[in-house]
Amino acid sequence: MAERFTVLTVCTGNIHRSPLAADLLRTWAEWYLPQEVAASIVVESAGTGAPVGRSMGRTASRIAQALGAEPAEHRARQLADDMIERADLVLVAATHHRDDVLARVPRALRKVFTVREAGRIAELLLPDAGAGVAVRAGAAVTQMRARVAAFSDNRAAGGTGVDDIIDPHGLGTDAYLQMTIEAVEPLTALAGVLFGMPQVEVDAYRAFVADTASVRRLIATAP
Repeated sequence: MAERFTVLTVCTGNIHRSPLAADLLRTWAEWYLPQEVAASIVVESAGTGAPVGRSMGRTASRIAQALGAEPAEHRARQLADDMIERADLVLVAATHHRDDVLARVPRALRKVFTVREAGRIAELLLPDAGAGVAVRAGAAVTQMRARVAAFSDNRAAGGTGVDDIIDPHGLGTDAYLQMTIEAVEPLTALAGVLFGMPQVEVDAYRAFVADTASVRRLIATAP
């Protein structure tokens, strides 16, 4: 079996934040990586307190589609230890999720980050990631794992900041708007380092979510 590079995104219910992040990362891998390499990327999501079997929230799904993703047929899953073990990179929505993951699998420390923490570190690495991603799957998987190791090595250099992405569940439009803003910028930085998303595309995504009036209209018209 060919080697795989697996990303696991984690939030609480696995119906808003983590499936949104997973849909975006999965889509960007398909867009920006050579076909052979994209086929070696697995993006999964799970929740620490998931309503198992529930579909992705309609507003989160609408946001994913507006950002170009093709939301997969999603059913909420409960986080399990084997998911953490097999992942090469674990991205969590908030610091308490990181604590939950590490309480389960302490040896996963070097591959577990909040989305926003990983995004800050990726911003530091972007100039050094300019060589792009290897065109062969095996070499690309090795390269991506090395970049995750570099995230860990540069954790302190990433500094401190607000690491949590707001949970919009049960809240109004402002919470979904805030979630979108907080998630997209770091995810684009990660896609630049891991998948070779061009800077012009990174800038376009960030400009879109910065246009809060447009994003608010999008959220308000979600079915």
